[in-house]
Formats: sequence, C-alpha cells, structure tokens
Amino acid sequence: MTYKFITCFFCFEEFEVSLEVDSSFAGNNTEIYDCEICCNPNKLDYEAFDGEISITHVSDGNE
Repeated sequence: MTYKFITCFFCFEEFEVSLEVDSSFAGNNTEIYDCEICCNPNKLDYEAFDGEISITHVSDGNE
C-alpha cells in the first residue's frame, strides 16, 4: 500500500489517500476519494510503472 498526499479539488486542503496497487500492475487508474475535511468527492487519476505511483490529475468526483 502506498500513501500519497493530494489537495482537495473543492476546499484546497491537503489530505492523505492510500493507494493499493499490485506491484505487477502497470498503467493508468482512476479512483474516487472523499475529502477528509469537506467530504466532497475527488477524482484521482494516477499512473503506476515499475512500482512507482505518480498522481496525474485531481478533479471533481461528481462528474
């Protein structure tokens, strides 16, 4: 499990998300995380390659 900090799309507060990605997975993924402060949904796009996770975009999870 990997932990990353993201900035909420709505309230701009930073909070931690846990990303559980198998080490053999390589590619793009999208998940929704509710902000720990304002409870709004954040759509998180990220890439996983060679066991490294890079967050590419955080947007409105209501779409």
